[in-house]
Amino acid sequence: MGARASKWAVLATVLLASDIEAHAAMTLVEGEKGKLEMEVRLMAWALYNGPELLPGINSTPPPAQEENIADLFVRRARLLLRGQISNSLEIGLQLGQDNIGSKVLRDDAGFRFKDVYILYKRNEALQLMTGQFKIPFLRQNLASGFNQLLVDRSLVTALRPAIEGSRDQGGMIWGNHRGLQYRAGVFDGSDQEDTSTQSSLRGTSRLSWNWFSSEPGLGMTGTTLGQKKVLQLAFQADTQNGRLDARDEAGFTTEPRAYRAWAVDAFYDQPFAEGRWAVTVEGAWLERRDDYDTDGLSTRSIDGGYLQAGLLIPGRVGPGRIQVAGRYEAIDTERGSATSELHARTFGLTWFTTGHDRKIQFDHINSREQPTDLDDNVYRLSFVASF
Repeated sequence: MGARASKWAVLATVLLASDIEAHAAMTLVEGEKGKLEMEVRLMAWALYNGPELLPGINSTPPPAQEENIADLFVRRARLLLRGQISNSLEIGLQLGQDNIGSKVLRDDAGFRFKDVYILYKRNEALQLMTGQFKIPFLRQNLASGFNQLLVDRSLVTALRPAIEGSRDQGGMIWGNHRGLQYRAGVFDGSDQEDTSTQSSLRGTSRLSWNWFSSEPGLGMTGTTLGQKKVLQLAFQADTQNGRLDARDEAGFTTEPRAYRAWAVDAFYDQPFAEGRWAVTVEGAWLERRDDYDTDGLSTRSIDGGYLQAGLLIPGRVGPGRIQVAGRYEAIDTERGSATSELHARTFGLTWFTTGHDRKIQFDHINSREQPTDLDDNVYRLSFVASF
């Protein structure tokens, strides 16, 4: 393993030390008919954890492990293309892969289309999208996996049923007015056309309000690194009838159900001393209900929440800055008289050399679940480069 680790370390050093301008998409074509830009993103992980898999993540998990797992793999790789056809029309394309070669994270393996959409912007308050893109549910899902406060998202964000991560195929109307942003969409239901032809369309909506600084874009961030003062509060809902869920417990994955979920989340980013140090706080509470169509099956109810915070430390360490962060999350599940609980605590450390586009992140997760008596420790080291 030492030779493999050395190769990853060399690659990470080259990427982080690169003098390519970070987060500046490369212009491929520009002329009277429009503009085409390209961006490349790469995230590589070194991971060590116990043989128990983190629950609730994979719809098609790898084989059970008997020994502790040490793994090196590409966690995410992305190729993004953005075409500006006119002032009001944009086309987006994102190709990529997740978890290739991983012993513990193979849910979304393979190179595929992640986002394919057409965006029509009548004005800031009225915009229309169609294609495949992220559903408007939970800020942390709307933030790129490359822009998270810790190495990756909370387990709570995986409680919505979708094999293709947080994405789905459909249409959405959205817009901004001062600090208000609304999003409302109708979607296919991700994988349902192959498994449940009787399922209804999926409806998802999100309403948020920003104080201090507005965030008018489609994507969010896990921290502005002392660049903005942001306070956002949001409410969202997600619903579909006749839904199947490959992430459900054994024996229930093929049971159609009326799925309902709602959530509230809040985000606060506060710079101090002109951005020399900053505090970031984020939290969410989600409630989900599955009412099965089959008579006699007890309703499944899931409550989940997380609270995380980060501190951007004053001063510089070499060419970069240090941020420490922590997260606590809890998920409670009830199905009739059967109950289960999951509690996880995470501590993280990030070294940013060029914002989110050049960084090294480390975190440690301790996850406990009852009544299965799961007690697992996970150590993750992540290298990120975007150009």
